[in-house]
Amino acid sequence: MPSAKQLIVGALAGKLGAALLRPLMSGRATIFMLHRFHCPDAGVCGHDLGFVRAALEYLRRNRYELVSLRELYDRMAHDAMPVRRAVAFTIDDGYFDHAHVAAPIFADFDCPVTTFVTTGFLDKQLWFWWDQIEYIFESTRRSTISVTLGSKSLEFQVNEPGRRAQSKADLTDFCKTLKTEDRQVAIGQLARAAEVDLPVSPPQRYAPMTWNALRAAEQRGMEFGPHTVTHPILARSSDEQVATEVAASWAKLQQEAKNPVPIFCYPNGQFSDFGKREIQVARHVGMCGAVSGEPGYFDRNHILRDTDEGFRVRRFAFPDDLTDVIQYVSGIERVKQVLRREG
Repeated sequence: MPSAKQLIVGALAGKLGAALLRPLMSGRATIFMLHRFHCPDAGVCGHDLGFVRAALEYLRRNRYELVSLRELYDRMAHDAMPVRRAVAFTIDDGYFDHAHVAAPIFADFDCPVTTFVTTGFLDKQLWFWWDQIEYIFESTRRSTISVTLGSKSLEFQVNEPGRRAQSKADLTDFCKTLKTEDRQVAIGQLARAAEVDLPVSPPQRYAPMTWNALRAAEQRGMEFGPHTVTHPILARSSDEQVATEVAASWAKLQQEAKNPVPIFCYPNGQFSDFGKREIQVARHVGMCGAVSGEPGYFDRNHILRDTDEGFRVRRFAFPDDLTDVIQYVSGIERVKQVLRREG
């Protein structure tokens, strides 16, 4: 039996509801942000592939306009170009499953998708710090791990799956507050305390796509934008590092991709993770805009009032329930924003 939420959303998303919601969505578009895709052969837990297909089928059947991020930016910059029922998809980081698993699905629905790649990851210079934390917690044979990080003494319980997952989440959140060099020291201390040897290269489940796979995904319709070289939290980085991370990632992508997208994606992506400095750097290297990880709609009215808004564009995390997808794309979430006096 459908839940109350499903019944309400279904009614509002029908023909009458859509007519009432349409004015609220004029000049606004929904951008979805995705990360990993389910790939059991490689041990990857991520977006359920059947659900991704079901969501794309719903959007096509109900005549939503699936557009590329590049085209969406072009439309938003020209007030005469209508933006109604537009939906764009983005993927962050550049894992192997983005090219091998996600690209064919989006191609099957002729749906544009923009993947933001961390170029040093594809160059096999690193593997992501949050994956290293997960690897340590999943590999340790200890029931507790005690570490001293700076002035903090921390103890993590890993003797049960639930405690292990919570400990991993707690440390990941803590590491987001650290500078890059301090974070790597913390992970090294964690590995020693957990008695786990970190591989130099990422295990297969954490591996990047290759540049050849990127070019093959381009042929299927996937587009690519820059996401820094090493994925630092830019607000906690020096002026020199910020300039290098943005410029070098764009230069490398221009070298490797056939038609890269001049739209930047901030690592971590909360508004506290970047500011005026990062926007100026992105502009300087030739970006026409940038996306964040803050939830909300891409709003033309915001851009017309402040050109920096094109470098603070919001995205919704892609949900795992079709009712939530409908709530975002139909404008029901916009009604909730208005009632909460947001945006």
